[in-house]
Amino acid sequence: MRLLFVIGNLSDYHVPRYEALAKLAATRGDKVALVEVFGRSGVYGFPQEGRIAFFQGSPSDVTTLVEDAGEADLHWWRIGRGLLKALRRCRPDVVVTLGYNTYYSLFLRLLKFLGKRFTLIYMSDSKADDGTRYTLKERLKRVLVSGFDGALVAGEKHRAYARSLGIPMSRSRIGFDVIDVEYFSAASRVALTSASTIRCNFGLRTRYVICVSRFIKRKNVDVLIDAFCRSQVYAAGVSLLLVGQGPCAQEVRKTIDRLGMSRHIQILGSVPYCEMPALYSLAEFAVLPSAYDQWGLCVSEAFAAAKPAIVTRTCGVANELVLDGINGFVVEPGDAAALADRLVRLATDDALRERFSQNAVSTVRRWTPTLFATNVIELADSLTGTATSLAQSRGVAA
Repeated sequence: MRLLFVIGNLSDYHVPRYEALAKLAATRGDKVALVEVFGRSGVYGFPQEGRIAFFQGSPSDVTTLVEDAGEADLHWWRIGRGLLKALRRCRPDVVVTLGYNTYYSLFLRLLKFLGKRFTLIYMSDSKADDGTRYTLKERLKRVLVSGFDGALVAGEKHRAYARSLGIPMSRSRIGFDVIDVEYFSAASRVALTSASTIRCNFGLRTRYVICVSRFIKRKNVDVLIDAFCRSQVYAAGVSLLLVGQGPCAQEVRKTIDRLGMSRHIQILGSVPYCEMPALYSLAEFAVLPSAYDQWGLCVSEAFAAAKPAIVTRTCGVANELVLDGINGFVVEPGDAAALADRLVRLATDDALRERFSQNAVSTVRRWTPTLFATNVIELADSLTGTATSLAQSRGVAA
């Protein structure tokens, strides 16, 4: 089987996923090629060290279509021409692409509609409660998605949403939003051996709760600040560390000042991927207070660093990765009182925090690049009939 993997930008998150896929494919005798549409990230302003190392390794069958641009730049002609060239060169049986509405995935869907013979799988972490849904828009989206053969999504809630768009459960699998658990676990353990240096470098307090989030409205950072103030855990020496940036940064700072929390809340701007394990390793636990979040990779990272989490019900990780009362807490979005209560419980009960931490590590072990690769291949086999063919050939051989 020949697979073509098409991604907007091969960020540090996507590198281990693709590497796991290429490794698994090689063990089966399958061929995998990668097309990176843009050489610059449209999300991260700092260098992607994982991507840099990946390309320095001179990987085979890897192409970047527009090296000097990001996802916000429009290069329709160059992208279309590059994708056509890649399809002719690779002659893929299966194409796996990011999203169903990125303009490169739309181009691939159009080519399939015009008669190009390949199975088309999209990757997505959209779910039904990601904001307000409008009937007409969902109907139009269903028409669009009907041109895809299958979907690799984040979790079961995301599979249910894909089904509402016309992708039967038999044609979807989970495992899109995974992280390199082994890397985060190992790096966080190493960080513990130089805790004093790390605290000095970042100006970290002795005890802190961490929230890694963009400063945008739906992330509800203001709700977390309110809950932190209500909880009064700062009286016990627990501070709040906010890692992120965004258009609401000024509002966040104003809220902190208005509540008199400037002594107890620290803000770090954008922190490179390679330095994040250290911040998680020294934290008490993580919080993701979003009005909604497609998944919440920061929670996966916290779990890999053996830290429990408090999340809202509308985060993708809720009740799938974060299990209420087992490895963390799940609260309603916008409920500052409930969030404050859980902050107190987790910050003041060492035994509870330790139990949740152990369970967090056990839970996240499944959500690795291996899960991603296995389910991509299994879905591709299922859609192309390869699994049946392999089973029949083994039967004949036996």
